[in-house]
This record gives sequence, structure tokens and C-alpha cells, in this order.
Amino acid sequence: MKKFFYVFLSLCISTLCLKADFLEMERQKALNNKQLILLSIEKEGCPYCLKMQTEIFNVSKYSQYISKKYLHVTMRQEGSLLPKAYHVKYFPTNLIVSPQDLHIIDEFAGYMNPESFLELLDEVYAQEFK
Repeated sequence: MKKFFYVFLSLCISTLCLKADFLEMERQKALNNKQLILLSIEKEGCPYCLKMQTEIFNVSKYSQYISKKYLHVTMRQEGSLLPKAYHVKYFPTNLIVSPQDLHIIDEFAGYMNPESFLELLDEVYAQEFK
């Protein structure tokens, strides 16, 4: 029984370290490049998640535009390394996260057309870097 407890405890600790390491790596990249973090949270089988991927994130002119101001990270809700505060109910959800302290600056749920999405990203970036 003790072995089971120690294995369980070490798995929990390593999972917490992975969460911290993942966020810390992304945070450092964003800070170094003077970017905000755009965290896209998707769910497997979500048609609107796929639509945003194909119409925005996989289109080079949009992805290049986003990468000038944002470090874009896509994660799946299921089994992810996201802290509980970042878990969402609607998919896709795009969180804009501050690299200073990893707090959520803004949140956009659901599909958006490319022009509206980029406009919102520009507004948030301008407000954060006045």
C-alpha cells in the first residue's frame, strides 16, 4: 500500500511540475519577444475549433500577423496541462494571457471570422501596450 501511495504522490507532483514548466516556458518566450500569450483551447470533435484552425490559424497571412504580437499556443481541454483557472465550458475558447503573471486579460468563446478575430486581438494588444 505504501508503494502505491508513493507512486501516486510522485505522479501528482510530476504533473504539477509539468504544468508549471509548460507555462513558464511559454511565459519566458512571450516576455522575451514582447508578446501576449494567445491560448486557444479546443475540444476533440469540435467543428468550430476545426473551422478556426483551417480559416485562421492555418492560413499563413493570418498566422504571421498574429505571431507579431502574440505567442499562439493551442491545447485540448481533455487531459491538458492547463491550470483549473484556464478550463472553459465553450469551444473553441481563446484566452489572452499576460506573460507577466499569467492572468487572463481577455477571453473569446466560439467561432469568429478572421477579420473580427484579428480586430479583437489588435484592440487587446493596444490596450496592454499603451
